[in-house]
Amino acid sequence: MIERRWLLLTGLSALGAVALAASFGRWSDWRALLVAPSAARFPVRGIDVSHHQGAIDWRKVKAAGQSFAFIKATEGADFRDRRFLDNWYGARAEGLVTGAYHFFTFCSPGAAQAENFLAVAPRGEGALPLAVDIEFAGNCAAWESLDSIQRELRVFVAHLESSEGRPPILYTTLDSLGELIPPELQGYSFWIRSLWGEPGVPVRWLFWQHSSTGEVPGIRGPVDRNVFSDSSAAWRELVAGAAQESQ
Repeated sequence: MIERRWLLLTGLSALGAVALAASFGRWSDWRALLVAPSAARFPVRGIDVSHHQGAIDWRKVKAAGQSFAFIKATEGADFRDRRFLDNWYGARAEGLVTGAYHFFTFCSPGAAQAENFLAVAPRGEGALPLAVDIEFAGNCAAWESLDSIQRELRVFVAHLESSEGRPPILYTTLDSLGELIPPELQGYSFWIRSLWGEPGVPVRWLFWQHSSTGEVPGIRGPVDRNVFSDSSAAWRELVAGAAQESQ
């Protein structure tokens, strides 16, 4: 009797585990559930997108509670995202605050990358500061040294800041922060990718990318999800300041 009861309980536990696993899907869903930012602490939510998301229904995105969107504009010295303008004006038409970002490659001169970015990113529209994605993942393999990457990154950032009159936001991962970002740039504002909890980094971060497999109405497939680092009042101040700076 005891053995039969044990087998029954074991079977039920296994079925429960299977059902639970099925309801949450992949391991990333478990992770996202466990480390999801508190809505009370991080009330301002947003996404970042590129052409990989395809056509987006921005009205549904806004209705789902998203307040901002970082939108890929360029990569390297010559790549321009084919959906950038559609995403930019589609998001703004629905009232989302937008920011353009550039993927910084290790195998192109910083000045040429900055010119490519500046030629595409809209100006004077009350947007968030320009952002630059700096990370090892997805980058070219033919780079010479970390010193050369940092040298070209300095040139890139200086070019943007000189043109825009305000410093860019630096997006990076936890492992890339120490290796790729030179000390003189670590006083800038950051957008940190941290999939396992709130970023514990010695820099000032404004945005936290907490998921790369998020689901948002209006977007087919997974999308990166982000939160602003502070309160709704602080967010309104940031947006108002961005509008003034861009005039």
